[in-house]
Amino acid sequence: MSQTNPFADAFENWTKGFSQFSGAVPGLNVDSLMKVGQANIAALTEANRVAFEGLQAVAKRQQEMAAAALSDFQETAKTIGAGKGAEVFAKPVELARDTFEKSIANMKELAELAGKSQTEAWGIIGRRVQESISEVQASAKK
Repeated sequence: MSQTNPFADAFENWTKGFSQFSGAVPGLNVDSLMKVGQANIAALTEANRVAFEGLQAVAKRQQEMAAAALSDFQETAKTIGAGKGAEVFAKPVELARDTFEKSIANMKELAELAGKSQTEAWGIIGRRVQESISEVQASAKK
């Protein structure tokens, strides 16, 4: 079963309908407008792909972190009562400190991972905005 892009189909239908005005309005270059629209849609599609892949990476990493935390908890539960005297009381304190430090490191890693994909997606949009400005300036000079 082939998949179609409903946005591309809608844009193609819009393009066909809009093409009837080609040459009807002096100074209006329909082909140029179509190219700009296609470039804008391509940039948005790419930015969405990057953002989605970033979201998937964050979710995958969260799953890995949860599995590691569960494994650590199971290992700790096996050994927490072992030892004598002060050792028995020191283990929960050490466990709490280690868990807190891991949690902070994990939050930092997830924030960096999410920030990276957001920065990349916004970079795509920013470049397209700059290109659009250059295109408008170039067409105004003609």
